Amino acid sequence: VVQHGLIMEDRIFTTSVLMPDKPGELVHVAKSIADVGGNVIRLDHNQFVSVNRNSSVELRITMEAFGTEHKNRILNNLRKEGYDPQIVDTKLY
Repeated sequence: VVQHGLIMEDRIFTTSVLMPDKPGELVHVAKSIADVGGNVIRLDHNQFVSVNRNSSVELRITMEAFGTEHKNRILNNLRKEGYDPQIVDTKLY
């Protein structure tokens, strides 16, 4: 119940980004989130989202924020860094 409330208040959310499968890219995404105070609580890295792994891999990131405004700052910073974050259902199991 508590987790559901946090999700409803944009305190916990999940986004999906596509990124090149190359060394350092995960660090770049993590730094983009950390630079605006986001706290990553779960990562799912899927190399099989595309036939061509070099083209892109999917990273699903579940993180904590202080609310809707902070969530939007995190998403905007990811966009500024060249990613296209898509909100997806948050599952905390």
